[in-house]
Amino acid sequence: MRPQLPSINVNIWFPYTVGGSGADVLTETLAAALRERGVRATTQRYAHDFQYAPWLLRGVDPPAKTDIIVANTWNGFAFKRGDVPLVAIQHLLVIDPLLAPYRNRRQALFHHALVRRFEMATHRRADQVVAVSEFTGSRYSELLGVEPPLIIRNGVDTTFFRPGRTARPDAAGRPFRLLFIGNLTLRKGADLIPAVLADLGDAYEFSYTSGVRVKKALLAAANARTLGTLDAEGVRREYERADLLLLPTRLEGLPLVAMEAMACGTPVVASDTASLPEVVTDGKTGILCPVNDVCALANAIRTLRNNPRQLRQFAIEAREDMVRRFSIDRMADEYIELFTRLLSRRKR
Repeated sequence: MRPQLPSINVNIWFPYTVGGSGADVLTETLAAALRERGVRATTQRYAHDFQYAPWLLRGVDPPAKTDIIVANTWNGFAFKRGDVPLVAIQHLLVIDPLLAPYRNRRQALFHHALVRRFEMATHRRADQVVAVSEFTGSRYSELLGVEPPLIIRNGVDTTFFRPGRTARPDAAGRPFRLLFIGNLTLRKGADLIPAVLADLGDAYEFSYTSGVRVKKALLAAANARTLGTLDAEGVRREYERADLLLLPTRLEGLPLVAMEAMACGTPVVASDTASLPEVVTDGKTGILCPVNDVCALANAIRTLRNNPRQLRQFAIEAREDMVRRFSIDRMADEYIELFTRLLSRRKR
């Protein structure tokens, strides 16, 4: 029987604009974990286009008797209501200069002309800013010139994302299975994947979810197959099936797909950048490679394919590490502690 989980008697409102990213998943996952504890957590989705003009959401009504509001730092200022505490979560700071090579001029103009103002407006109005990783927190503080936020790392549902009920068949005699889950963008390093596949050759099979960029280049590889758009169960099945998750990203606030894959016992080969070292322990739960280094990525994959015992040990360590450090219960507990402090402060 699952032990009694900490709870508080509150109504929490989670308004957010739909972005089709890990931030959406995190919001829904956190709200669901709180509901399991008896917390009345209401998520409210708004159209994607509101992210360009979040001030238009200032007039929307929160649920009755809302005690705490949880939003993201991009548009949190629009949801502040009177003296109700506002918690603003920083998932990824898009004004970061590290993103400069991987966005177009229109995105850069929007990020620096408006998003920086949105972020500062939310910082001024929030009762607590939370960052999802040490890396994200330090960049937020440095680039905005503000005090460091509270760090609460994202969690993953390790009861849902779990190893398959049957062991993966040995890779001998079949293609070694690589997986990419996410948007096919420059930030995610999708443009590097065709070169990695060319280096590896036909002994590898690569599966990826659908996206809008570099798709043709990926499809040109004979050993690549698209999975289309998957629901959560479909994503879990692919994690369970894969031998390795490939994540050649350039910047991550906290890589949710890596956490999910590792919870399923799937090791990760990824870029050694941003928050990745906070999730992947190099040489223990995966291999981290220099950013943009196609040869290093391919060699890391080959190393694990040629060492099945090491690959199996990585899989065991990855699962244990996610349960120990990144469970959804741990994340929910930390947010409940924060909510309790904010409500106590409000009553004084």
